[in-house]
Amino acid sequence: MAATLKKELAEGRSARNSRGIRTYTRVFWVETTSDNDGPYTVGSASGLPLIGSVHPDDSGAWCTDLEVQNTAPWKGWTVTASYSTERELSTTPTSDPAVITWTSEQFQRVAAFDKNGDAIVNSAGDPFDPPNMMDDSRRVISVTKNLSSVPSWILTYQDAVNSDSFTVDGITIGAGLAKMQSVTVGEEQSRNGTAFRTVTFLMHLQKSGWLLAPLDAGFRQLGYDGTLENILNEGDRERPSAPVPLDGSGHALANPSAANCVFLSFSVYETKAFSSLPLS
Repeated sequence: MAATLKKELAEGRSARNSRGIRTYTRVFWVETTSDNDGPYTVGSASGLPLIGSVHPDDSGAWCTDLEVQNTAPWKGWTVTASYSTERELSTTPTSDPAVITWTSEQFQRVAAFDKNGDAIVNSAGDPFDPPNMMDDSRRVISVTKNLSSVPSWILTYQDAVNSDSFTVDGITIGAGLAKMQSVTVGEEQSRNGTAFRTVTFLMHLQKSGWLLAPLDAGFRQLGYDGTLENILNEGDRERPSAPVPLDGSGHALANPSAANCVFLSFSVYETKAFSSLPLS
């Protein structure tokens, strides 16, 4: 059993430009040697366009579909190849360029600083209890890429923050500004005999980075001998009802204000190099 490509049918050629997206069709005549030969055998005939191959007259259009039809039973078949410029493809699926989109998600966070970078505290210098909240919109980058298998980094990059500067979609992201938010791996697929998985990962961006920066405040301070002691109010020598701002060295601020409150800095997420991710 076999299928042989005989010729391309000139009358089957067509083209269309719709809002800048160019599409084409080409039709081929294929003959089989047995009435048991079916569409799979016909569509696999040597010489037919492969999915992802380039149109002979337009290097910016790629073959997206092959349609097989038995037009002269049982021997004669037509195969219609469709092309489009909408998205670049390759005959090898893992060589397809990454599909990148940008969006935003809305969260809430504690309003620790005002727009000038000063601490948000009451007129006595104490933090608000409960704290005020503010909107925290994050830019989200979605990258979809065909990979040969489930990526080995799927676990090691869980909630990781970028340790390096990297470029995605022509935009450079500074170190410490991106966090791996989620990874989705699709089912195994095949194109032209090559197996692949479509992997989508989301990165959340924070222009101020991902360090944890709480107000240095509490109910205890370091004494002169280095031991912890309870902080007492100046007047009544009672314990305060709200955390007292500290000076960054473990001592209560004598006159806390928006200008002298201290915020600590903690790195709570593991860091990884994002430039090694499949970003293109």
